[in-house]
Amino acid sequence: MKKISLTLLIVCISITFLMNFAMPEFAGKMKGNISSMNILYSYSVTKSFSEQTQDTIEMASVPSGKTDTRSVDFRSDVKLEETPLNIKSVVKGSLNKPQAYKTKEKLTGPEKGYSYRKYFLTKNYDKGRFTVIRTNKITGKEKVYVGTYYEPSTQDPIVKWSRDEK
Repeated sequence: MKKISLTLLIVCISITFLMNFAMPEFAGKMKGNISSMNILYSYSVTKSFSEQTQDTIEMASVPSGKTDTRSVDFRSDVKLEETPLNIKSVVKGSLNKPQAYKTKEKLTGPEKGYSYRKYFLTKNYDKGRFTVIRTNKITGKEKVYVGTYYEPSTQDPIVKWSRDEK
C-alpha cells in the first residue's frame, strides 16, 4: 500500500515539474483550475446562513410630468471574504449562481402633488459562514478553511421599486 502511494506521489511530482518547467504555457492555463487540484485533493464544503443583506442602487430620478428611458445592465455576484485564492473556485461552486439583470425601460414621473419619482434596484444577498475541508488524497492530511460568503438570495435576488417624493 505504501509503495503505491509513494509511486503515485512521485508521478504527481513529475507531472507538476513537467508542467511548470517543460510546458509553462500549459501550466499557466491550468493554474487556478479546480479540476487540476482535484487530482491531489478532495473538498467538503458546508455553509451556514446568518442574515440577509441588501445593496440598493438608484437608477433614476424623474420629475413630475416627465419621462425618461434608461438601460440597466448589472450582475449580482458572489462575494467572498477571508478566502485564500486556492479554494475560491471550490467555495463559489457551492453557492448560488450570479444573477444578471438587463432591461431598457420607460420611466415616468409621479402624478401631481409630488416633485419626482426615484427608481431603485435592490440586490438581496444571503450572508453566512463557510467551512472547507481539503483532504490530501495521498496522505489523508486535512486542512480547514473558513470565511464569509455573500450569495444572491434564492428568494427575490433583484427587486425593482420606486418612491414618490415631494
